[in-house]
Amino acid sequence: MSSSLLLVDDDRKSQLGLLNTIDESVAVEFCRVTIGFLANGINSKLITNAANRLQLDQDLVRNTIENLMWLYTECAKSKISVESLEESLKLFGFNDVIRQTIVECYTTQSSQLQSALIDLSLSLPKYKDLHWRFDVQIYSRNIRHRQVEPYFILKLSITDVYGKDHCHLLQCDPLTLLHIVEQLENAINNLRSNHCRRIMQTFR
Repeated sequence: MSSSLLLVDDDRKSQLGLLNTIDESVAVEFCRVTIGFLANGINSKLITNAANRLQLDQDLVRNTIENLMWLYTECAKSKISVESLEESLKLFGFNDVIRQTIVECYTTQSSQLQSALIDLSLSLPKYKDLHWRFDVQIYSRNIRHRQVEPYFILKLSITDVYGKDHCHLLQCDPLTLLHIVEQLENAINNLRSNHCRRIMQTFR
C-alpha cells in the first residue's frame, strides 16, 4: 500500500482544507505542534494557549490538530511513501508551503509514529503448545448424589508480547470441548471464504 494514494472521504478532506484558510506560518506551526501531540496526547491547556496566542477560535485549533493527527497516523499505518503522500496532498488542495511542511514532518517522524502505533495496537499472546489428558472420576464420597462424567485436563502454553512463556491448566467436559472445536473450524472456514479474503486484501 506504500505506493497508493491516501484515501480520504469528502468530510475529512473538507476539514483538512481548513489549513488553507489560515496564514501559512500558522499552518506550518500546526503541522509541527501536532507531532508533539501524537507523542504525548492532546493537551487542552496548550490548545487554549495556542488559540489565544494566534487569535483563533479554540474549536478551529483543536479540529485542525486532530485532523492533522489523523493524517499523520493514517500515513504511518499505511506506510505510505513520500511521493504518494505529496500526490495526495496535492489532491487535497494544499499549497506548496503547507504541503512541503507536512511531508517534512512525516519524513522525520514516520519511524517513531510506526513504533508508537505498534505499542498502542492490540497485542495478543501467541499459541505455543497444548497437552491434554482424558480423565474419569471413578470414586467420590458424593457419588450417589451426582452423575459421574469424563473430562479433559488441558495444559495450554502461550507466549506473551514480551516473549515470556506462560502455562494455563484448564478443565473441560467433552461436549464443551466439541463446541469449541466446531467454533474454531467455522472460523477457519470463514477465513477461507472469498468475502473474507477480499476484506483482508483491502486492509493490507
